[in-house]
Amino acid sequence: MCISVAIGPNLDVPSGGDLTVIDADNDIVVPGFVNGHHHLWQQLIRGVATDWSLFDYLVKIRSLYVSVYTAEDVELAYYTGAMDLLSNGVTCMLEHSHTINSAEHADAAIRGLKRAGIWGCFCYGFYENPPIDGCHVPGVDLEKFDHTQRVCDARRVRTTMIPLKISPLSGSHRRSPRGGTASREQRHPGSISVFSHGASLTDSELNSIRSASAGLVGTPNTELQMGMGFPAVFGAADKGCKACLGLDITLNQGSNFMAQMRLALQAQRAVDNQAAFPLAIKRKTTEVLRMGTLGGAEVMGLEHLVGSVVVGKRADLVVFRYDDISTVPVYDPTAKVVFHASSSNIDTVIVNGRTVKKDGCLVGVDWPSYERGNNSARSGPADQARAFSLTYLYHLCAVYLHSCMMPVLFCSRQIPFISQAMIRLAAEQA
Repeated sequence: MCISVAIGPNLDVPSGGDLTVIDADNDIVVPGFVNGHHHLWQQLIRGVATDWSLFDYLVKIRSLYVSVYTAEDVELAYYTGAMDLLSNGVTCMLEHSHTINSAEHADAAIRGLKRAGIWGCFCYGFYENPPIDGCHVPGVDLEKFDHTQRVCDARRVRTTMIPLKISPLSGSHRRSPRGGTASREQRHPGSISVFSHGASLTDSELNSIRSASAGLVGTPNTELQMGMGFPAVFGAADKGCKACLGLDITLNQGSNFMAQMRLALQAQRAVDNQAAFPLAIKRKTTEVLRMGTLGGAEVMGLEHLVGSVVVGKRADLVVFRYDDISTVPVYDPTAKVVFHASSSNIDTVIVNGRTVKKDGCLVGVDWPSYERGNNSARSGPADQARAFSLTYLYHLCAVYLHSCMMPVLFCSRQIPFISQAMIRLAAEQA
């Protein structure tokens, strides 16, 4: 592990040894961004969900696309997805892995992550992906890989490959019949609980999350598009909860983490300003930059390792270069990073002391070959999914949501949501 040993001006440079000096004169250096919610396996099918609703996502992704991934697809998606995050300054992430269709799929995901060299938490998915009639995927037998086998395999992964203590509680987490007891009931001893989205969490539930030392992750792009409510992270932070941001599904947006910070902040400002014309802006840019760095580390229980540029923490750094017509001059470094930056401004990315991006380019990556691989792999899951009729899946999902998930996740919106599902089903049948 490479840690920061000294920070400050006019430092003495030790002589000898393997030393690299980076000229960052007039540049801005920030901690590596910490992404609190992601699905790297979706890297191969980016762009398919830009016009999708949450119901589209549940039907097509969680009931179809996940089932047609091979282990080879998973490894390629995880490696290239992680490198994409690194190129955008994300050095640590929490990964929700849904495509574990076999033990080989789990191993492939971890190989991709380790090869890329990104930090983070790997959340083994226990969702049993449904077998698709008439669809054969090499190396995948979903009927044999049942829940018992998943639990055993998750234990193997945790103890032998990436020992972690985190318990992600995903879903939109709208008002629950269990109210404020949810986080206390679901938290496991010695683990860290992470809630995602949570636009309709009550004050009582947020207080329970705070009391349980759990955290909340907001994913503004997904939440605003798919009807999951306005991002709740600022409200959670106001209640004393740990709060951070995540990119979530790159099916509908890219990996620009600065854009996610901007959207979260501006969406919250819009909510704050609804009551009256503001004489002053309540939410500050520094708040959202903290959510994108140290806030994410706190949610994952890694604040002692990453999230800030501090002596003794891991050397995860992002160097922004501001020397072109779109970025000069720099009045406020924080504002420049959050509101004006893109991945093209990221000159250097360092993870654990290792340079993974230099002079604006990823280091040691044969991109032309991976570009060909991504384009070739895209035709596998995407073509198989497109060839399958969605009528039956829409029906199953509508019935399933109506019977068990809707009372928990959507409550007052139950009837309109199911009506829309049935309309979609009728349109598909027509």
